[in-house]
Amino acid sequence: MKVIVIISGFTQKMHQHTGSRKLWREMRLLKDLCADKEVVIQLKEWNTDWKKYAKYITSLEPEDVLVCAYSWGGGYGMPQFTKRLKMPVTCVMCDPVYHSPTPLGRWKAFFDRWAIKVPKNVSVVRWLMQEGDKLDGDPLKGGASICKPEILEYNHTEIDDSPEYHKAAIQIAKTFIGK
Repeated sequence: MKVIVIISGFTQKMHQHTGSRKLWREMRLLKDLCADKEVVIQLKEWNTDWKKYAKYITSLEPEDVLVCAYSWGGGYGMPQFTKRLKMPVTCVMCDPVYHSPTPLGRWKAFFDRWAIKVPKNVSVVRWLMQEGDKLDGDPLKGGASICKPEILEYNHTEIDDSPEYHKAAIQIAKTFIGK
Protein backbone atom coordinates (compact mmCIF):
# COMPACT_ATOMS: atom_id res chain seq x y z
CA MET A 1 0.00 0.00 0.00
CA LYS A 2 1.11 3.55 -0.79
CA VAL A 3 -0.23 6.66 0.96
CA ILE A 4 -0.08 10.22 -0.39
CA VAL A 5 -1.02 13.03 1.99
CA ILE A 6 -1.42 16.66 0.91
CA ILE A 7 -1.25 19.10 3.83
CA SER A 8 -2.69 22.58 3.37
CA GLY A 9 -1.48 25.85 4.85
CA PHE A 10 -2.63 28.24 7.55
CA THR A 11 -6.24 29.46 7.11
CA GLN A 12 -6.90 26.87 4.38
CA LYS A 13 -9.92 24.69 5.10
CA MET A 14 -10.97 21.48 3.36
CA HIS A 15 -14.08 23.09 1.84
CA GLN A 16 -12.21 26.06 0.32
CA HIS A 17 -10.87 26.23 -3.23
CA THR A 18 -7.14 26.38 -2.46
CA GLY A 19 -4.01 25.31 -4.30
CA SER A 20 -3.67 22.35 -1.93
CA ARG A 21 -7.22 21.20 -2.59
CA LYS A 22 -6.70 21.68 -6.34
CA LEU A 23 -3.54 19.52 -6.19
CA TRP A 24 -5.42 16.81 -4.25
CA ARG A 25 -8.19 16.85 -6.86
CA GLU A 26 -5.69 16.72 -9.75
CA MET A 27 -4.01 13.67 -8.21
CA ARG A 28 -7.33 11.92 -7.59
CA LEU A 29 -8.36 12.41 -11.21
CA LEU A 30 -5.16 10.92 -12.66
CA LYS A 31 -5.88 7.34 -13.67
CA ASP A 32 -2.27 6.26 -13.33
CA LEU A 33 -2.30 7.39 -9.69
CA CYS A 34 -5.76 6.22 -8.67
CA ALA A 35 -6.30 3.09 -10.77
CA ASP A 36 -4.57 0.98 -8.12
CA LYS A 37 -6.69 0.18 -5.05
CA GLU A 38 -3.46 0.10 -3.07
CA VAL A 39 -2.98 3.89 -3.33
CA VAL A 40 -4.65 6.26 -0.86
CA ILE A 41 -4.61 10.03 -1.57
CA GLN A 42 -5.87 12.33 1.19
CA LEU A 43 -6.05 16.06 1.90
CA LYS A 44 -5.52 17.22 5.49
CA GLU A 45 -5.51 20.60 7.20
CA TRP A 46 -2.24 21.79 8.78
CA ASN A 47 -3.64 21.52 12.32
CA THR A 48 -5.12 18.00 12.05
CA ASP A 49 -4.83 15.75 15.11
CA TRP A 50 -1.56 14.23 13.83
CA LYS A 51 -1.27 11.66 16.58
CA LYS A 52 -4.63 10.10 15.67
CA TYR A 53 -4.02 10.43 11.95
CA ALA A 54 -0.59 8.79 12.18
CA LYS A 55 -2.18 5.92 14.09
CA TYR A 56 -4.76 5.54 11.30
CA ILE A 57 -2.14 5.62 8.52
CA THR A 58 0.02 3.10 10.40
CA SER A 59 -2.99 0.77 10.63
CA LEU A 60 -3.10 0.71 6.80
CA GLU A 61 0.43 -0.76 6.86
CA PRO A 62 1.87 1.30 3.99
CA GLU A 63 5.38 0.55 2.72
CA ASP A 64 6.08 4.27 2.67
CA VAL A 65 4.30 7.62 2.61
CA LEU A 66 4.49 10.68 0.35
CA VAL A 67 3.70 14.07 1.86
CA CYS A 68 3.14 17.25 -0.19
CA ALA A 69 2.97 20.19 2.22
CA TYR A 70 2.50 23.95 1.97
CA SER A 71 3.17 26.76 4.50
CA TRP A 72 2.29 25.68 8.06
CA GLY A 73 1.44 22.30 6.56
CA GLY A 74 5.19 22.00 5.94
CA GLY A 75 6.36 23.81 9.06
CA TYR A 76 3.98 22.15 11.51
CA GLY A 77 1.80 19.44 9.94
CA MET A 78 4.54 17.49 8.15
CA PRO A 79 6.93 17.27 11.15
CA GLN A 80 4.12 16.43 13.60
CA PHE A 81 2.74 13.72 11.32
CA THR A 82 5.93 12.13 10.04
CA LYS A 83 7.74 11.90 13.38
CA ARG A 84 4.99 9.50 14.47
CA LEU A 85 5.52 7.15 11.51
CA LYS A 86 7.98 4.26 11.47
CA MET A 87 8.15 3.90 7.68
CA PRO A 88 10.16 6.07 5.26
CA VAL A 89 8.52 9.32 4.15
CA THR A 90 9.18 11.23 0.94
CA CYS A 91 8.30 14.94 0.89
CA VAL A 92 7.57 17.66 -1.62
CA MET A 93 7.66 20.97 0.26
CA CYS A 94 6.06 24.20 -0.94
CA ASP A 95 7.20 27.36 0.87
CA PRO A 96 7.17 25.74 4.34
CA VAL A 97 6.82 28.20 7.22
CA TYR A 98 8.08 27.54 10.75
CA HIS A 99 5.32 27.25 13.35
CA SER A 100 6.36 28.00 16.93
CA PRO A 101 4.98 25.72 19.64
CA THR A 102 4.19 28.83 21.70
CA PRO A 103 1.62 31.48 20.70
CA LEU A 104 4.02 34.32 21.53
CA GLY A 105 6.70 32.81 19.30
CA ARG A 106 4.44 32.66 16.21
CA TRP A 107 4.90 36.34 15.39
CA LYS A 108 8.58 35.58 14.72
CA ALA A 109 7.60 33.82 11.46
CA PHE A 110 7.15 37.30 9.97
CA PHE A 111 10.59 38.56 11.00
CA ASP A 112 13.11 35.73 11.34
CA ARG A 113 14.00 32.63 9.42
CA TRP A 114 13.63 29.72 11.82
CA ALA A 115 14.75 26.29 10.69
CA ILE A 116 12.08 23.61 10.42
CA LYS A 117 13.27 20.34 11.96
CA VAL A 118 12.66 17.46 9.56
CA PRO A 119 12.33 14.02 11.22
CA LYS A 120 15.01 11.39 10.52
CA ASN A 121 12.69 9.12 8.49
CA VAL A 122 11.94 11.92 5.98
CA SER A 123 13.61 12.63 2.62
CA VAL A 124 12.74 15.97 1.04
CA VAL A 125 13.07 15.37 -2.71
CA ARG A 126 11.59 18.66 -4.02
CA TRP A 127 11.53 21.97 -2.15
CA LEU A 128 9.90 24.97 -3.80
CA MET A 129 9.93 28.36 -2.14
CA GLN A 130 9.73 32.07 -2.81
CA GLU A 131 11.72 34.94 -1.37
CA GLY A 132 10.81 38.57 -1.10
CA ASP A 133 7.27 38.30 0.21
CA LYS A 134 6.81 39.43 3.82
CA LEU A 135 6.10 35.81 4.69
CA ASP A 136 8.51 33.52 2.89
CA GLY A 137 9.60 29.93 3.33
CA ASP A 138 11.94 28.88 6.10
CA PRO A 139 15.01 26.63 5.91
CA LEU A 140 14.84 22.90 6.57
CA LYS A 141 17.30 20.94 8.72
CA GLY A 142 17.81 17.30 9.68
CA GLY A 143 15.95 14.52 7.92
CA ALA A 144 17.35 11.55 6.01
CA SER A 145 18.12 13.90 3.10
CA ILE A 146 17.09 17.37 1.97
CA CYS A 147 17.44 18.67 -1.59
CA LYS A 148 18.31 22.26 -2.40
CA PRO A 149 15.38 24.71 -2.62
CA GLU A 150 14.10 25.92 -5.98
CA ILE A 151 13.22 29.63 -5.86
CA LEU A 152 10.04 30.62 -7.71
CA GLU A 153 8.64 34.05 -8.57
CA TYR A 154 5.37 33.98 -6.61
CA ASN A 155 4.19 35.46 -3.36
CA HIS A 156 3.42 33.16 -0.44
CA THR A 157 -0.35 33.08 -0.98
CA GLU A 158 0.01 32.13 -4.67
CA ILE A 159 2.79 29.54 -4.64
CA ASP A 160 0.65 26.56 -3.56
CA ASP A 161 -1.45 27.07 -6.69
CA SER A 162 1.60 27.35 -8.97
CA PRO A 163 1.94 24.98 -11.94
CA GLU A 164 5.53 24.26 -10.84
CA TYR A 165 4.42 22.92 -7.43
CA HIS A 166 1.60 20.84 -8.89
CA LYS A 167 3.83 19.44 -11.65
CA ALA A 168 6.59 18.58 -9.15
CA ALA A 169 4.15 16.91 -6.74
CA ILE A 170 2.48 14.86 -9.49
CA GLN A 171 5.81 13.85 -11.00
CA ILE A 172 7.11 12.67 -7.60
CA ALA A 173 3.78 10.92 -6.87
CA LYS A 174 4.05 8.95 -10.12
CA THR A 175 7.62 7.95 -9.31
CA PHE A 176 6.55 7.14 -5.73
CA ILE A 177 3.92 4.62 -6.82
CA GLY A 178 6.12 3.26 -9.61
CA LYS A 179 4.27 4.60 -12.66
